[in-house]
Amino acid sequence: MTAGALAAAGADADCTGAERDRLVELLTTRLGGDARVPGARAAAVLGRLAMRVTTQPLLNAWRGSLTVGATPALGDILRYQARGHDLREFLHARIAAAPGPTVLIGHSLGGIALVDLLALAAARGEAVPGTELLVTVGSQAPFLYELGALTALEPGAKLPYGFPRWLNVYDRQDVLSYLAGPVFPGDPRITDHEIGSRQPFPACHSAYWKQDSLYERIEQAVAEAEIG
Repeated sequence: MTAGALAAAGADADCTGAERDRLVELLTTRLGGDARVPGARAAAVLGRLAMRVTTQPLLNAWRGSLTVGATPALGDILRYQARGHDLREFLHARIAAAPGPTVLIGHSLGGIALVDLLALAAARGEAVPGTELLVTVGSQAPFLYELGALTALEPGAKLPYGFPRWLNVYDRQDVLSYLAGPVFPGDPRITDHEIGSRQPFPACHSAYWKQDSLYERIEQAVAEAEIG
């Protein structure tokens, strides 16, 4: 019932794991679960536990095939790959016009576009002015790089000199987020950071922004880069 309610509400119902658990408890109470059905609270807890120990591990096990199956449907990414130049030019102009130092934050496709922009500029020896830190959240840039589909870099190529520090945030339950460190081994500029929203996919793909830990980690990265 909780899952159905959240799905019907769409993005307006994005919540943290704790908020989701609280919603389950409230629904259980309103439906008389605690008073009318012996052990209803325990059943609710066990039900949530069962979802965590069965559904998500199964999703994790099939992550590769799910990603491959979902790729043709990711029209926005495919369109960007074909016609991304204008978006990169727009981003470059907006970033260059702002007083630095600048922290760039990109979610999903936004992260792909920023990685491309920064890598292409650095390869030309023209680093984007003022950019000190890149933060990608739930991004597919490492996946496209391994496929040979990232505009800026051939598979096996290193990030060019002049590419900024890169904090890459992912969620194990988000099948559209990928680790960057393992595909650019030994690059000290890259830090992967895990966020656990405790949301199922696809809700977890947009649940990052409800997690205080995300903003705390970005704040830490800004301090480490000595920005500001």
